[in-house]
Amino acid sequence: MKKILLSLVALLGVAGTASAINVGDVVLSENWDKLYNAVDANGKNVFSLNPWTGADANGVSYQPNFTDLSKSEYLPLLNGWSSRSSYLYSCRGFVRISKTKFGGDLLSPALTALGNDTADLELNYQGIGYTSNIKFDESGTYKSGGVHDYQAYYVVVLGDGEITSGATKMQDKILYADADGNATYYKGAQIEIPTDAFINPLDTMEAWSNANTKVTLKIKGATAKTQIAFVASEYKTLPKKTDPEIDPNAPHGTNDKVCRVVLDNIKVTVDRMVTAVDNVNAAKAVKHITYCNLQGQTSAEPFEGVNIVKTVYTDGSTHVAKVIK
Repeated sequence: MKKILLSLVALLGVAGTASAINVGDVVLSENWDKLYNAVDANGKNVFSLNPWTGADANGVSYQPNFTDLSKSEYLPLLNGWSSRSSYLYSCRGFVRISKTKFGGDLLSPALTALGNDTADLELNYQGIGYTSNIKFDESGTYKSGGVHDYQAYYVVVLGDGEITSGATKMQDKILYADADGNATYYKGAQIEIPTDAFINPLDTMEAWSNANTKVTLKIKGATAKTQIAFVASEYKTLPKKTDPEIDPNAPHGTNDKVCRVVLDNIKVTVDRMVTAVDNVNAAKAVKHITYCNLQGQTSAEPFEGVNIVKTVYTDGSTHVAKVIK
């Protein structure tokens, strides 16, 4: 297949160029296995499955929160992830951002796997809304709890790149912080959490099987300097009263003064390679596009599978790229 592709590129008059990464490659992946497997000197899990407290069902105490990441002994378990607010909580196998009355954040390491390349990316992850713990009276009747937090949070791209699709809506002024901790506004995606995509207080792990917790965002023009931030509400602030809630009639109500979000299974893959030719041709007018498959057939529409795409511009110049449909 490699020979056929090279022959087609040569036939169309364009030399191929090598890249360290390719479409479909994973440039960042995090499922917090280190948090799941961490044990203390006695062989007991360091972190609890309980997202509300620092103790398990038997009252055994566990580390509930990274209150200061820069001094935390568990910092290596985060694999380069961090928080500019320090409101980053850790449970066994997942993390939670924000605390009561304060917006928190989770910041990815830079996407160094991109090397010298520029690429369009696909970000996939699971985001779950936080629900207060349900309490029952002695007869087993519901007493309190089960109230949903605010139903929206933000995803922001720092450095090169911007989110182009997948958001509930885009916001131009999301309050976050720069590298020095100074309040700064960014453009990013507002993600609303469906009412059924909240933690079940009686079974934390049940929520991860809910398809509505899965989010896919497209990021255009990322480089090795790009970082991705998940921001609950806004940086160290309460939700804006003007922001919408999906369902104010959640089973036990909604608390619009708190915004805590649970995150896991984060993966960033290469959706499309961006070349210097793309940047040069960005302002040109397209005359016509031709698609060629591995059998040498041509068409004005893409074939299923591998295509060599030849774009002819009105100024007579051409651009050839390989795409997979």
